[in-house]
Amino acid sequence: MDRKYIDDHHVVARYLADQLPDDERAAFETYYLAHPEIVRELEATARFKVGLGQLRESGELTTLLQHKPWFRQERYQALAASVALVAIALFLFIGRAPSLQPVLVASATALTDRLGDPLAVAASYDVIRMRSASSDPDTYIELPASAQVIPLRVEPQFEARPARYRIRLLSVGNHDSLYDVGTIAGLTPDPSDGYISVYLNSARLVHGRYALILAGDAGTSAENDESSFLIQVIDGTP
Repeated sequence: MDRKYIDDHHVVARYLADQLPDDERAAFETYYLAHPEIVRELEATARFKVGLGQLRESGELTTLLQHKPWFRQERYQALAASVALVAIALFLFIGRAPSLQPVLVASATALTDRLGDPLAVAASYDVIRMRSASSDPDTYIELPASAQVIPLRVEPQFEARPARYRIRLLSVGNHDSLYDVGTIAGLTPDPSDGYISVYLNSARLVHGRYALILAGDAGTSAENDESSFLIQVIDGTP
């Protein structure tokens, strides 16, 4: 007899229940005399059976079996709820990082820091068509040292009726390839000067060229008209 046979045939439990035949009992007793760990296992199992019997006789076993599992107890449910709240708060804290927010927004207050407070507003830039046939940028934007909102005021080259526009921002890559960055529709011009305002998230901008396309919004008289502007993003002054 070896340990595998003992485990596979539940010899310990059967021995304590006096269910082993004589030859198997003798073989087991010979084995456990040479292996003290089996004796300790016998003692532990015997104590468990005795304790279980005492609980049954006192009626405490029924109470224990009816006891709520640990994960259903109120104090553990409260702890689980606290952990969930911490996880949600951490998710919101990380999710509010300016680097995870949109590049192009319609309102300066749409961009916030990790605490949910609006980002500081940097210098404003007027985007006016300056180019003729050259490839020089119409506007240079300096990146601030920290995450800030960069206001852009775009001058329409045509009139849309009703006065509603959309702006699309694209990143200009190698060989003038274009990559969509963001689009905002339903923009209306400032009644005082006719400029259209949008805002950039400096934390999401990188050095390089961007194309800004202003078009009439869907359903307006200028929905097929558009003007393009070239923007160059550069390092700010130290």
